[in-house]
Amino acid sequence: MERPSSPEPSNKRWGFRRPRRLRTIALLPALITLGNGVCGVTAIFRTGVGLMLDKEGAYHQAAWLILVAMIFDALDGFVARLTRTTSNFGAMLDSLCDLITFGVAPAFLTFAVTRKDMVGQFGQVWARPIEAVCVLYAMCALIRLARFTVETTPDENAHREFAGLPSPAAAGVMAAAVLPTLKLVDMAPVWGPTIVRSIHAALPGLALATAILMVSRVKYAHVVNRVLRGRRPFITLVEIALAGALFFLFQEFAFFIAFFAYACTGPLLWVKKHLFRRPATAPAAGAAPEEHKDSLP
Repeated sequence: MERPSSPEPSNKRWGFRRPRRLRTIALLPALITLGNGVCGVTAIFRTGVGLMLDKEGAYHQAAWLILVAMIFDALDGFVARLTRTTSNFGAMLDSLCDLITFGVAPAFLTFAVTRKDMVGQFGQVWARPIEAVCVLYAMCALIRLARFTVETTPDENAHREFAGLPSPAAAGVMAAAVLPTLKLVDMAPVWGPTIVRSIHAALPGLALATAILMVSRVKYAHVVNRVLRGRRPFITLVEIALAGALFFLFQEFAFFIAFFAYACTGPLLWVKKHLFRRPATAPAAGAAPEEHKDSLP
């Protein structure tokens, strides 16, 4: 005979109520989200290996893991909406995993890759500024994710654009900037290392720019919602196929070009909107208002 469960003790006399426990979760979206977190943590470990053992290949593995995590980040929300299992727990788990993968991992990767060349060329005076920029990048990613979590709504029509550079896109810029270095050295053993050192020297400035864009209110298009959802012309399928072929042929370079171009779209559209818009011309004296012109004989 089963014993009846004893009622939970009441906390009314203390002026608060016991919060409800989380009893069930949507397992499949949560596992996909955790795949994102696993990629981020592993990327941090690989960056540490590269920093301790001076292995350039470990940095590239970390960069690829950050890019692979974007697939999990795109799939978890899609699967949750498809199975109608969206929840506050899933949104919070997604934000925490994004902070690790798209905030901490790119910051640590930038610090590890840049510190070797910059400190080796210019001395220890550059160690602290590099560290400060990487910490700022991680904090801006944290602020960006917290703001997005508070302001996001379940309405899909409201997800046509982002306010500020999305943290996955910012992480893509930083990770993809590391990818071409090995191929550059193999393609041009003479001048390739010089270009690689120049890329490493530019990473702190790139991290600072992406950090500012993340916390800004510059508008960015939601590529997945605008391109892949709904019905599109047949030519869109051809364009996606061509883009996929270019990514397959020029993997390392294509990823950086794509992410960097997307990061530049926000400021360019902002400049176009605010600096090149035509001023409204006042109607001439005695002229009929624009909305009443059609009613004139």
